[in-house]
Amino acid sequence: MDIKLVTTTEEFYKLKEPWERLQQMDKDVTYYSTFEYNWTWWDVYKNENTRQLFILAVEENGQVTAIAPFVIKKVNEKLFSYKLLEFLGAGDYLGIILDRNCEIKPDTIIKKIFNFVESESRHFERIKLTHIKANSKLSAYMLKNKKHNRDFKYLIECPILRFNRFKSFQDYKKEFASSNAKQYSNKLHKEVDYSFRVICNENENVYDRISKLHINEQNYLIEAKGRKERSSLYEDEFHSEFVKNIFNHNGNVITFVIEDKNGNILIYETCYLYKRILHMWNTAYDPSYEKYNLGKVINLKIAEYLFQNNMADIFDFGAGRYFWKFEWADDFMLDYELDMWNVKTLKNRILKKLYKLKKRYFRRKNG
Repeated sequence: MDIKLVTTTEEFYKLKEPWERLQQMDKDVTYYSTFEYNWTWWDVYKNENTRQLFILAVEENGQVTAIAPFVIKKVNEKLFSYKLLEFLGAGDYLGIILDRNCEIKPDTIIKKIFNFVESESRHFERIKLTHIKANSKLSAYMLKNKKHNRDFKYLIECPILRFNRFKSFQDYKKEFASSNAKQYSNKLHKEVDYSFRVICNENENVYDRISKLHINEQNYLIEAKGRKERSSLYEDEFHSEFVKNIFNHNGNVITFVIEDKNGNILIYETCYLYKRILHMWNTAYDPSYEKYNLGKVINLKIAEYLFQNNMADIFDFGAGRYFWKFEWADDFMLDYELDMWNVKTLKNRILKKLYKLKKRYFRRKNG
């Protein structure tokens, strides 16, 4: 079993065929770990000049049996800087892609990967691998590995709705759709005369419309609600370019919208559909319709549509402990993260201490 280190964009693209083969057979893989998603992400973020590819391709008898999609990122703090090994891309679920038909056990392959990472630790000071699914092979390895167990910790919840637990939408609605959701829906229909639409980006690109709405909502929350921490993903040069590219004629991108009779979007929820799992990615609403509680209205319509059209087996509301997500979910996934410093050198031990001191200072400052 050999490991090939991929550090150039040209070498990355050559992994397209084996990557797409592996992603089909690995049940842990979500859309966030597909070649399409990660290639589109890198094609934009390579221009930021803060990251270096560090993709590991595990080969057995000349065939790729696993891919560990890492990058090394330069992190600039106020008083110091360091290099961080992290997953390529960004999303609610990230991980290592494995050949599930391979005779070699997943633990053996993952161990080989991390032994290689350790042998190359001179290239980085810290490892932070986030959004690892609790029920994945990678999580199972980390939890039973003495060396990594203490640095492998809970990160966040991801609320989900499993459709097969309900006989019908009516059965689901009895338990999860609150009466005021129906009232808001009726009130909006009476006063605004709205329509609900499902848009596949393969046929209609809604990027420009939803990006403007998202920016307007964030500005409203900052100015009217004092939410100073809010910002729009679409205002970031690199992220907005990445989203625009991933939306382009992509049948995996599904956007649910509520529009008025003039076609103006009042609220949207954009999702990624992959392997019959619908991953909610982003949402925003028109602040002038705030009194209608549009989030409840659209979630009720989405649930009804999904039950009736059998589009997915699971609706994943995305990472985050937001009460409104759990109002509609009947279950949840857990994400973990591996966060550890390379303390082999005195310099790295000092960096780790400086980082912890800074973190403690801001924690005390913010109460």
